[in-house]
Amino acid sequence: MTDARPDSTRPDSARTHVPRPIDLVALVSFDDAVYENQAVTRERLARPSAAPPALNTAIEQWLVRRRHMWIDVNGRQINGIATARSLAADDAWIIDTLIDATVDSADAPDSGVVLALLDQAIEAATQGPVTRLLLRTPADAPALSDALRTGFQPALSERLWAGSTIEATAPPAEDVTVREAGDGDAFELFQLFNRALPFNARQALAITLAEWEGVQDRRWLTRNAREWVAEEQGRITASLRLSLTNEVAQFDLMTAGESLRGARALLATAATQISDRKQVLTLAPRAIAPLERLLRDHGLAPQADYALVSKRTAKPVVAAVQAHRGVVVSRGF
Repeated sequence: MTDARPDSTRPDSARTHVPRPIDLVALVSFDDAVYENQAVTRERLARPSAAPPALNTAIEQWLVRRRHMWIDVNGRQINGIATARSLAADDAWIIDTLIDATVDSADAPDSGVVLALLDQAIEAATQGPVTRLLLRTPADAPALSDALRTGFQPALSERLWAGSTIEATAPPAEDVTVREAGDGDAFELFQLFNRALPFNARQALAITLAEWEGVQDRRWLTRNAREWVAEEQGRITASLRLSLTNEVAQFDLMTAGESLRGARALLATAATQISDRKQVLTLAPRAIAPLERLLRDHGLAPQADYALVSKRTAKPVVAAVQAHRGVVVSRGF
């Protein structure tokens, strides 16, 4: 697919498509170069510029179809690459590679490469069972404006927080219970998600319990990952997932801000699990202002800002309704 926008400066010889065996030479050459990856996933927070080798990714797509890939190629030169993978369900994808190799070229200040790659991803998602296509990118990345031009909607503004440890504060309140999360907590955790985030974020990410379950990203969780919930008066008020590698401890904390006692108790629990790690990381929604203050109180400092955007690809289904005389039929969805 070529970029058909009137303001596009893409050369006529450039093409954007799923990689083909004929592109092998270009893929091998591209693997020797290093370019910024404008797509950031949780598993790459400690190394946001990393991207999977182009050739390996193409072979993976050809053989097992576990990853979706598109390239923008001009002859034997690759101008850009995008890849996407499923989240917890096949109807939700996240773009985990988005590279514009022409971004520093004086000959192509506005090449339209990212626009063409995103168009390909959207078309593939529309043709498949996908209802949501997500992209997280640095807040100042050129890809953000391109994503908005192709119909992505803002979902969350997020901030990366980092430190060397989780500093202890006051002991947990006695009326807060911390326990391991279980399968039976899904609906309450979905309710917590609804209380914590504004409507536009919920609309972009997940409206129903099934959508919320499908959009969960667990790729960043290691085998020894732990998940706890905090309960107050029988109600879940905060949740925390912790993943440990040899050098990095990464956690995901959700709280509605209605009571920070549960979040404090979970941070205290996580602190007991962290030892000899060089870095502690978390990505927090900026919409939950009390959460940012809490992270600062526990010794973490703000690092980088990210934008999470979402493209809903599902089309409304119009059902035929037989109207009877004297009966008013609603035209709403």
